Amino acid sequence: MKTLDLIIFDCDGVLIDSEIIGIRLAVSLLNQHGVDIDVAGFTRLYSGLDWDALIERVSQDRGVSLPANIGEDFYPRLMAAFASDLERIAGSMEVVSAIATPKCICSNSGSEQLDAVLTQVGLKSLFAPHVYSARDLGPGRGKPEPDIFLHGARQFDARPGNTLVIEDSVHGVMAAKRAGMYVVGFTGGSHTTPDHADRLIAAGADVAIDSLYRLPEEVERFRRRAS
Repeated sequence: MKTLDLIIFDCDGVLIDSEIIGIRLAVSLLNQHGVDIDVAGFTRLYSGLDWDALIERVSQDRGVSLPANIGEDFYPRLMAAFASDLERIAGSMEVVSAIATPKCICSNSGSEQLDAVLTQVGLKSLFAPHVYSARDLGPGRGKPEPDIFLHGARQFDARPGNTLVIEDSVHGVMAAKRAGMYVVGFTGGSHTTPDHADRLIAAGADVAIDSLYRLPEEVERFRRRAS
């Protein structure tokens, strides 16, 4: 049996169905600034990046110069949309509540946003105070860099090789694998595309599931692996 020290959850698109809301808003904003991209294209290329990295990548890929203040209107609109439309991912409350293994959240979203959305959907008490934002680590340390996952593991003295991560984005999977962790790719969010599981596996995910209700069996499968 293999010891499981820690389970790390991404937040957006894994615990809360927020990715589709943010993607639609981002696509609308980029379209307004001359970037020809749709929801499916954005999801494949940019989902999981923090805002600064996203804007830099889009500017490079599309050869456009986006204004420095492009995000000023985005976050107020995003939080307003969350207030009216945000829901938990199916099974998040039940599955997380039943997990006895130490657990935390590691996200590219800011701490204030994480606190607000987790409080809104009733999940904060299941993780607090172990909710970690890559933005708090400093510039350039968000996913796909491994820093936030390694930071989360250090809070529990967890060994990376004995840590299981649940991630919905290619960039998140890349970050977790760079951290030396076992990754369960998740395709249960409203933003996922038909080839989503294949892309997560190609990025390094050890397995992909389409429902959080399948997570307990993957945890047991991890434990049954040889050390």
